[in-house]
Amino acid sequence: MKSKSEKQTSFKIRRAKREDLSDIVKMSGGVREIENYPGQRMRADDFIHFVGGRDAMMLVAVVPGTKRGKEELVGFVTVYRSENYFYLPYAVTKKGWRKHGVGGALLAEVERLAKDEKVEYILMSVYAYNKTVRTFLRVRGYVPSRKLVQFSKIITMKDRR
Repeated sequence: MKSKSEKQTSFKIRRAKREDLSDIVKMSGGVREIENYPGQRMRADDFIHFVGGRDAMMLVAVVPGTKRGKEELVGFVTVYRSENYFYLPYAVTKKGWRKHGVGGALLAEVERLAKDEKVEYILMSVYAYNKTVRTFLRVRGYVPSRKLVQFSKIITMKDRR
């Protein structure tokens, strides 16, 4: 196993490609809840618009792989672009790579892109129980909303289980 400092410097951030989607879906399977729908499984189609879209993008953190030089995906973040803000609906770091700088590097790249595009602010939703991510964001200067409460309603679970 690599030491913490080796892991921190051995990944790179790049734009997601279509061929990354199956790994992204697998990594998303480890998330306890997606969009308040217990038992929901993500599909490649749920992420396809983040790859090469005008109003959306996905960044991935990768490390050199051992299988024929293939990269291993260790984290990702999805971004919807608006004229004056970025909204980050999904951010996942692979188990074993958490607390090794992957999430921080992904967020730093989103912030760099936001500055380049003259975006005013970044929004991210976090589950109330996820104290780790809430602390992660506060340390980086993000502040929780005092007025926003998110609601959802399941209409159909067709093709989701």
